[in-house]
Amino acid sequence: MFDPQATTEEYLPRDRPAVMAPASTSPATDSFVPDHRLVAGGGAQLASETRGLLHQRLRAAVLVMVIGFGLFFVRALCLYNLESLAVVFHALLLVFLVLSFALLSSTWRPTLRELRAFELTLFATVVIFFMAAQYTAMLRRVREDNPMLFLAAVKSSVLWTFAMILTYAIFIPNTWRRAARMIIPIALTPMVVPWVLGMLHPESYEVAVRAANLEQVSEHGLVLLVGAFTAIFGTHIINTLRTEAHAARLLNQYRLGRRLGGGGMGEVFLAEHQMLKRPCAVKLIRAERAGDAHAIARFEREVRATAQLSHWNTILIFDYGRNDDGAFYYAMEYLPGLSLDRLVRRYGPLPPGRVIYLLRQACDALHEAHEAGLVHRDIKPANLFAAARGGRYDVTKLLDFGLVKTLQGDQSVQLSQEDTVAGSPLYVAPEQVIHSQPPDRRTDIYSLGAVAYYLLTGQPPFLGSSAMEVMIAHTRDPVVPPSSLRPEVPADLEQVVLRCLAKKPADRYPDTLSLAEALDACVDAREWSPRQAAEWWQAHKDDPEPEAAPVWPATAAGDAVPAEGGGSVSASAEALESAEAPRFL
Repeated sequence: MFDPQATTEEYLPRDRPAVMAPASTSPATDSFVPDHRLVAGGGAQLASETRGLLHQRLRAAVLVMVIGFGLFFVRALCLYNLESLAVVFHALLLVFLVLSFALLSSTWRPTLRELRAFELTLFATVVIFFMAAQYTAMLRRVREDNPMLFLAAVKSSVLWTFAMILTYAIFIPNTWRRAARMIIPIALTPMVVPWVLGMLHPESYEVAVRAANLEQVSEHGLVLLVGAFTAIFGTHIINTLRTEAHAARLLNQYRLGRRLGGGGMGEVFLAEHQMLKRPCAVKLIRAERAGDAHAIARFEREVRATAQLSHWNTILIFDYGRNDDGAFYYAMEYLPGLSLDRLVRRYGPLPPGRVIYLLRQACDALHEAHEAGLVHRDIKPANLFAAARGGRYDVTKLLDFGLVKTLQGDQSVQLSQEDTVAGSPLYVAPEQVIHSQPPDRRTDIYSLGAVAYYLLTGQPPFLGSSAMEVMIAHTRDPVVPPSSLRPEVPADLEQVVLRCLAKKPADRYPDTLSLAEALDACVDAREWSPRQAAEWWQAHKDDPEPEAAPVWPATAAGDAVPAEGGGSVSASAEALESAEAPRFL
């Protein structure tokens, strides 16, 4: 399913298969709703903000409890015997609350997890006190055979529980789901205590029957129900406003929308520039990588390298920076379309003419990068995008310069470690695996040849049971000619692909201009045109999402095994594309 104004796909190497997501038919006026999954406590910045807010709110809640229980303790001293068990328990609770306030006011700097545990302990202790007070009051009225005071004990517990529910909702920052898990059990306690009393003291049923009627029971139940609903809904409203406020300032002038995709380094979200009202894609560094200096340096390297390039077939970078919380991001053009990986997974191998048409544009994008002294090192179908741009279709866009390296050896961007393999196992060049020589433009040519093999046959040139097995195959095993898998692959194009996949860099095309000339010389080079591309996309714009991935036949490198989402791939090749063994940057 494709519509240049209505669909998009992820922009990064996948952690899982992409799902096409509908957008507005008018991108410029699309309604952008902040993705709360980004800011609902999972991000480092909001988590830190939540920790500080929870600490402050818990202290305020405890202070209110100290004042409230203190006043009622004075009342208890005036009304009851000082040796009364209820007064003793009340005094113990008050001491607990005072100590809690002192702890929260001290230099203690707990983690969010510790504060949540403290929160649970605090409210559980208070609720248990209420339950004990209700139980003893009701038992005393049963022994006195006083139905009216028995009912008053229940009503008093309902009112205290109602107050505790609202206190929790007002003071504790929460999502509505977490609030519900706390509030609903609290709301049930006034109804649970009479049941427990009846189980332990059957004679209480007689007093309860004389005290309670449908009017009283329904009133108590509705008060607790309304209180619980109000508290949960109010928590949801407050949390929504807080997360939206956080999202609004998270990326300065950009307002985040839905998540488009994610990879090892970051996540990409549909966004809108608030002043220009222009849709764009914003890439954020992952929260768990925010404190990793190596990850941040790599993130900066990616955006700066991409920003140097201006070719039509390279994704455009609009902006880059940090927000007030220190989060790294950059904004790039919003591409409706499909990655070449997803295109093949949905529709199978592509016609030779279309393969040439798409790769020819990739050669142009890589030529600019190579002339600028940059080696991409992560060419794969997921990083090449068939987009709709400027009224044309099948516009190849080169994405993700996260592993870019300079030909000149500039140490400012050499972030790969000696014991790492940079790239994707299914498309990595032999010299990237064995470190036989520094990567150069022929490294990208090898990977581009592996992409061509995939586009023509529907599977990578090598498959195996593990990432290491696939990488060894790249360095050692001969490539099975594409025509052996699909006889319709023309001989001239096959020779181009096999030369790209030569083990020795010297045996490959020396640069992408030479490769582009070889592609142009193929017989099928004129078999796909912009008009045919437009007709194809229009014909397939209403295609449903396929239920299963295509089947890749087993090869000598590995046996076919079940894959997520249906179908089968050899050694879960989809997972191998983003594998990290022994370590992939």
